[in-house]
Amino acid sequence: MAEQTTVVIGAGPAGLAVAATLHARRIDPIVLEQGDAVGTSWRRRYDGLRLNTVRWLSNLPGLRMPRQAGRWVGRDEYVAYLERYAAHHRLRTRLGVRVERIDPGPDETRRWLVSTDQEPIHASSVVVATGAFATPVIPGWPGRSRFAGELHHADSYRNPARYAGRSVLVVGGGASGLEIALLLAGGGAGPVLLSVRSCQNLFVRQWRGIPLTPPPAAQRLPTAVLDAGGAMTRRLLGTGWPSPLPGAPAGLGTALRRDEREPTVADGVVEALRDGRIRLVAAVAELREQEVVLADGEVVRPDAVIAATGYTDGLDTLVGHLGVTGPGGRLVAPAGQPIAHAPGLAFVGFTPTVTGRLLRLHSQARTAARTITAPGKPQP
Repeated sequence: MAEQTTVVIGAGPAGLAVAATLHARRIDPIVLEQGDAVGTSWRRRYDGLRLNTVRWLSNLPGLRMPRQAGRWVGRDEYVAYLERYAAHHRLRTRLGVRVERIDPGPDETRRWLVSTDQEPIHASSVVVATGAFATPVIPGWPGRSRFAGELHHADSYRNPARYAGRSVLVVGGGASGLEIALLLAGGGAGPVLLSVRSCQNLFVRQWRGIPLTPPPAAQRLPTAVLDAGGAMTRRLLGTGWPSPLPGAPAGLGTALRRDEREPTVADGVVEALRDGRIRLVAAVAELREQEVVLADGEVVRPDAVIAATGYTDGLDTLVGHLGVTGPGGRLVAPAGQPIAHAPGLAFVGFTPTVTGRLLRLHSQARTAARTITAPGKPQP
């Protein structure tokens, strides 16, 4: 059985940020990653994906992205940045290791037992940074088992080439669903149908050349201020009322803090809906062998269905028995903060934010590092 002082689980942005912050404090953690390279989840994202936050507010602690990456950094440029980041900070990564479960260990120096698909590891501290988008979810629509058509989760979508000349139904009103529908419409697919039950507060990346990434201080604004400011901004941008998309069920701040729903950022979708490149349809009610029945009774026969219907964080099987998750397996432990009944255990990268998750990794990584170096003590 191996022993490590500190284990970080996940070699995506959150895990690398925590590891680098710990390294700066003269703690040399081992970073476990189930993929074969750092940033595995980013590598499988679709062609054309760009960060929703502007480059200079998306850096990880201790290394800036180069100007050549552009204002809105693309997938490949961001993956290259993660590779440089791990090398720059000389982080110890162990690739191809899947963590299966975390359990309490026998003593203070072996506070946690990390079970993997290889050897178990004892550690005094563990930081979980596996990401909020670990496991793709497709709803259990009635009739799904007998549906004979092509059905994929958006996680497996790469580019519109395979859909050229074919009708596609995209299900989901989040950023991925809206952007994939737009990419399909511009890449030769058609007709492109977008099925949306509800849409979160929709924004665009920039207005008249001005980036709209909120500053860090926005995260601390009162809920009512975020609600009012978000509504005013959406009216200015034309992504609020009147819009072809369903209205958001709650204001920006309320959705974030009550419902844990982040704002949606997608460019050009409202225009594509208005000019007919994308047709908005009702929510999916049922799947038949070759048909999709919508909530308003319309029946469509798409050549392919892409379900941009979200992810789970996969924490329930990993740490659900430790009392750190609530209903639906959602994490209830505060980001990076110490947990009274689980000293030496911290979580980074799971908390929804109004400013974008990458921007918040700086503060979360610092908090987690303090938690690791002084477990059990409240952090300022």
